[in-house]
Amino acid sequence: MATEHHEVVVIGAGIAGISAAYELARSSTGRDFVVVDALDGPGGTWRTHRFPGVRSDTEVFTLGYSHKPWTGAPYATGQEILDYLEEVIAENGLGDHFHYGQRLVKASWSTSEQRWRLTFSSTDNDDAGTTTMTARFLWMCHGYYRHDEPHRPEWPGMDTFAGRWIHPQQWPDDPDLIGKQVLVIGSGATAATMVPVIADGCAHVTVLQRSPTYFFQSANSDDLADQLRALDTPPEWIHEIVRRKAVKEMQGITATATTFPGPMKDGLVSLVAAQLPEGYDVATHFTPHHEPADQRICRILNGDLFAAISRGDVTVVTDHIETFTPGGVRTKGGQEIEADVVITATGFDLSIFGEAAFDIDGDPVDFSSTVTYRGILFSDVPNLAWTFGALRLSWTMRVELVSQFVLRLLDELAGSASSSVTPRLRVDPATMDLTPYVDPAQFSPGYLVRSADRVPRSGSSEPWCYELDFWSEKDTLPSVSLRDEFLEYVEQGSSRN
Repeated sequence: MATEHHEVVVIGAGIAGISAAYELARSSTGRDFVVVDALDGPGGTWRTHRFPGVRSDTEVFTLGYSHKPWTGAPYATGQEILDYLEEVIAENGLGDHFHYGQRLVKASWSTSEQRWRLTFSSTDNDDAGTTTMTARFLWMCHGYYRHDEPHRPEWPGMDTFAGRWIHPQQWPDDPDLIGKQVLVIGSGATAATMVPVIADGCAHVTVLQRSPTYFFQSANSDDLADQLRALDTPPEWIHEIVRRKAVKEMQGITATATTFPGPMKDGLVSLVAAQLPEGYDVATHFTPHHEPADQRICRILNGDLFAAISRGDVTVVTDHIETFTPGGVRTKGGQEIEADVVITATGFDLSIFGEAAFDIDGDPVDFSSTVTYRGILFSDVPNLAWTFGALRLSWTMRVELVSQFVLRLLDELAGSASSSVTPRLRVDPATMDLTPYVDPAQFSPGYLVRSADRVPRSGSSEPWCYELDFWSEKDTLPSVSLRDEFLEYVEQGSSRN
């Protein structure tokens, strides 16, 4: 890419970046834009995650876009999702807007020029140096975790382990698990989807967890979708109807988990107990210490994980690691776990604006000192939006809301002959009740807790907050005023309001 200027530069070619491109391309004003990604192709998560069993943990009726019907089983494999995303690009003629193999490393805003100067490094050619481009508006769609560096805890004795280390986020082409004693550390969605798939070929799989996770078991089917298909209902109608049903169901589940956490917990644990042999220690291994609303509930399809445990192919150990040994792990409870291969399904680290360095007129931007405007813009940072999706529902549901909001904002800039828009707090932040971007009192997965001191702040009321629940925001965000007292516009030809 030679140095060039664009009205909008989108960073990231996953679900959020593709949504941004779709909305920008269909805009009646014919916007000039590019999408830049560090990977070698589109898809984001669904391009990097290649571990066995990788699939959606939410139905693709909601993980997919509203404008492209999903016609398969509700829970899709990683490859099926990647194919779907690539089809969206091809069917809408978006391919020429996408540039790959370039990582944003620096973004500098010039008030006098009213534009961003962006510096990229090549990810596929170490000798390529850096390239630059300028943009009127910068739209961060890089997802929410670091693709290049997964979360890797440090344990005593790791350097003494004689076997092989694998992280699911960096799955090798030759894992060589056949006939091996495999230790999987972690109990989230990654472990839950991977373990049943690898269990058949391994000598044995042990899942070592510090604390249990909530699970919900279902078939990979949707009765309503199947009924509508039997009636020859158009795919577009099926997609929208099942999508609405899924949102309503999750809204009800969240309300129940929040209002009646005890009965919800008992019900989820009972569902798991019914899938396991009589006498299995469900209290230790499948009864979480946190409340159901605090983290995502993992979905088990067709009971595959519980079936593998019941067959004796998988053992669950709930304990802390004391030390690694040449042959495996010794837990603090004194248990020796033999392992030829250790798979660290220990999660990921949050990506804060792609880990790029930001400055405004040469002054570094510390995003942890900013306050988010509706979870999209940031105080005192001009012409910058971040698409952060839904957490209790499929990521895509909020992605599309944000895409439509940003397009409205760009239209407002153009229609008012303004060159920039900047959220201004106009009150002393010390007088506000501020939390990390996602309030840990409402939602507290590890990747958010670990990054709490690095993320933008969120207030307790609109517009200075990220709205955790999609069903509230979907009715407000599309119609909120873009001319409120907190948005400062700069007219074209002027460097100040």
